Formats: sequence, structure tokens, C-alpha cells
Amino acid sequence: MLIVKLLIVASLFLLFIYLSARLTKRGLSKRYEPRAQTPWNSLNEGQDPTL
Repeated sequence: MLIVKLLIVASLFLLFIYLSARLTKRGLSKRYEPRAQTPWNSLNEGQDPTL
């Protein structure tokens, strides 16, 4: 019974390590990089991009 509990805890630990490694590889900071400048981004500054 103790071996089964240890296997469950070990598998959960390995799953946590695996998921955290995948998240760091993907690079969550890419979501927060500034966008490339286009004329339509000037709408955020209150300017008309059609002029």
C-alpha cells in the first residue's frame, strides 16, 4: 500500500516537472512583446490612420 502511494506522489511530481518544462520552453513572455507598428496602431494614440 505504501508503494502505491509513493508511486502516485512520484508520478504527480514528474508530471509537474514535465508541464513546467514545457511552459518555459514555449516562452510565456512572447505574449507581452510589443506589436509591430502599423498605421492602425495609431488609433490607440487618438490619431486617424486614414490621413
